[in-house]
Amino acid sequence: MSEAFDWTTVVDYAKRVQVDPPLTQYELPGITEELHQDVPVAVVPLWHAVVTARLAFDVDDRVTLLRAQRRLTTALSEIENVYPLAPSGIFIQVAYGAPYFRRRIPDKLTEEYLPRSAMAGSEGKPALIDSVRFPMDPTDLVLENNEICFHFKSDYRDHIEDVVRVLFQPGEQLLNGIPSEDAYVGDLLTITSMRRGFAGRSMPKLLGQRLGIPGADRIPAGAMLFMGFTSSHVHGLAAGNLPSFETLPGYTDQTPDSYFANGTAMHLSHIALDLQRWYEFSPQQRLQRMFHPRRTETDEVLTPDQSPASSTFKAQRDNDAAAFKLVGHNEQMQFLSRLEEDTTTAYGQKLSKGTVFFLRQDFDTVENPFGFWADGPVSATHRAGVHFVGFGPSGQHFETMRREMDSQDLKAQHDLRDEDLGFTKMLVTTHRQNYLLPPRAHRSFPLVELL
Repeated sequence: MSEAFDWTTVVDYAKRVQVDPPLTQYELPGITEELHQDVPVAVVPLWHAVVTARLAFDVDDRVTLLRAQRRLTTALSEIENVYPLAPSGIFIQVAYGAPYFRRRIPDKLTEEYLPRSAMAGSEGKPALIDSVRFPMDPTDLVLENNEICFHFKSDYRDHIEDVVRVLFQPGEQLLNGIPSEDAYVGDLLTITSMRRGFAGRSMPKLLGQRLGIPGADRIPAGAMLFMGFTSSHVHGLAAGNLPSFETLPGYTDQTPDSYFANGTAMHLSHIALDLQRWYEFSPQQRLQRMFHPRRTETDEVLTPDQSPASSTFKAQRDNDAAAFKLVGHNEQMQFLSRLEEDTTTAYGQKLSKGTVFFLRQDFDTVENPFGFWADGPVSATHRAGVHFVGFGPSGQHFETMRREMDSQDLKAQHDLRDEDLGFTKMLVTTHRQNYLLPPRAHRSFPLVELL
């Protein structure tokens, strides 16, 4: 009989190549950069999956909560002992909706520990707020009430499917061939949705045409997302810990010593895209609706400069609306997602005006709306869409930005048409929810150890 294979060799190797994890969950170690038309772009993970759930046990079961916390901690450790924390391995983010804190955590703990807004008009209110409808939302938009959300990212789809299977499917005890009896947590959860997608150059056009999605033939060659333009500009994504609750002054009451320091407010939504309508615009019209009406790049430029010097602030946005009767998607919100003045963070970092502090990790999908949805129908007809995932210093901050995306005040003031308000008219948001993404140290059922 041949000698049994020593799995510890594999595990030890995985640990050696593992980098020290960041304090946040949203930072992605190992992400590289490349130049697209001389503009630096982050090479983000190619494949994505989001799993949402409610907890499957009694609301007031403290003992089960403590056991659940230990089990999830162990399960995530099991996975990260096999797959490196890198694009070639897997990234896992675990976030919690307001229903988790309302149902599972006593008021005295949430009042003491949950981040509170410091923004004008919402001072003292929790920085995790319920999602709302915005002026241009459809009437059948679903405002979700999930307790927990997992976001998986990897350059290898098989890694994601392996981890999802072992975490959530009973009896699946092999993780990449390695025994992992302690990775299963599916009995703790009632899965409400499974959402899959991608974020890679040329993939939207390739998949869109293969699946017969209307308008996909018009997607420019090499485009990273269905709407054509590159979304992972290095200068358009917050670096380091800038999206965290405590990093920038004036957003929440958190400090570097707070329980939720290095955590952030997260927004998740599914948005269907009308590609046929979008590609009825000329390349120049799409460029100006994506960025601003002063853009003059040629048709081939899918990655215009997004450096701090290119920022559009509120006065310029208002001037564009008056002069061009048009505002671009980026300029609708840039004055809220970038620093309007030089700033020193809670950690002593010196940041220049125009630095972006909102982080996106959105990805395209062809599901309609998801691969699985417990509360409603799923269509077999493929549809172009995006799962929007964004991180910022508070729920109030995101809500303020999202209202500006609809630009109803500008529309009334300058008599603008809906199709000239960025590209919101080409979007149909089907689902939306806000979450709190804890720091990595508290990613397994936050605050439970304090019960």
